[in-house]
Amino acid sequence: MQYYSKTLETAPKAYSHSLAGTLNASCGVFWTAAYLLYVKQAREDRSYGMPLLALILNVSWEFVYTFVYRRNGVGRFFHFPWVFIDGILVVETIKYGPDIWRSSPAVAENFGAIVLLSVIIGITAQWTFASQFSRYNASFWSAYACQNVLSWGSLWMLLARGNITGHSMSIWWCRFLGSLAANLRYVYRAKAWPQKYEFISGAFSTWMLWMPCLADLMYPLAYNYISERMVDDLLLSNTNATILLL
Repeated sequence: MQYYSKTLETAPKAYSHSLAGTLNASCGVFWTAAYLLYVKQAREDRSYGMPLLALILNVSWEFVYTFVYRRNGVGRFFHFPWVFIDGILVVETIKYGPDIWRSSPAVAENFGAIVLLSVIIGITAQWTFASQFSRYNASFWSAYACQNVLSWGSLWMLLARGNITGHSMSIWWCRFLGSLAANLRYVYRAKAWPQKYEFISGAFSTWMLWMPCLADLMYPLAYNYISERMVDDLLLSNTNATILLL
C-alpha cells in the first residue's frame, strides 16, 4: 500500500527537493548510527538504554511505514534497516530486561511475553491510526509522539536508574543531530511549501517538533550528573573497603 502519491510536479518552483532530501538522509544516517550504538551499548553493559515504551513505539512505527503504508522519498531507504536493527534491540532488551526488573518478580519472570505482546499492541495501534488518519499526516503525528516519548523517557530513565548503563554520549549525539535534521527539514517544508506543509506551523505541531529537542538539551546535564555520582559512590565504596581492611 502506497502511503503518499508522488507530488513533485505540484511543488513550488522555489522548493528544493535536494535540500529536503539531504536533511532527510542526514536524519536517517544519524538515527541508524544511534540504533546501532544502542545495540552495542546494550551488549557491553548488559542493559538496555532505550526506554521500553519508546522502543515498542519505534519498532511499531517502522514496521507499519515499511511494510503497510510505504512512503516515498529518501526516508524509505532507512525504514527497513531500522526495523531490522530495532528488532535486534528488542532481542537485547528481552535478554537483559529481567535482571533490571528483578525487584518486580511478576514483570521479570514474564518480561519477554510482556515486550512481545506490547509490540503487537503497538503495531495494531500504529496500523489503525494510519488507516484512519492517513490523509491527515498520520506518520508525522505518530512519529513525533514516539520522539517525545523517547527523548523525555531517556532523560527520566537516567534519573530513575541512577546509572548510565545502556546509555552513552555517542548515542545522544546521533539522536540529537538526527532529530535536529528532521526538524529543520519540516521547518523548511513549512516555509517553502505551505500549501502542503502549513500544518507544521501550528502551535501543537511546533510543540511536538521542539519539545524532544528540549529534553535532548537537558540530557547531557543529567548524564554528567549521574556519571559523577557513580564515580563518587565508587570512591566512597573503595574508601570504606580500605578502612575495613585496616
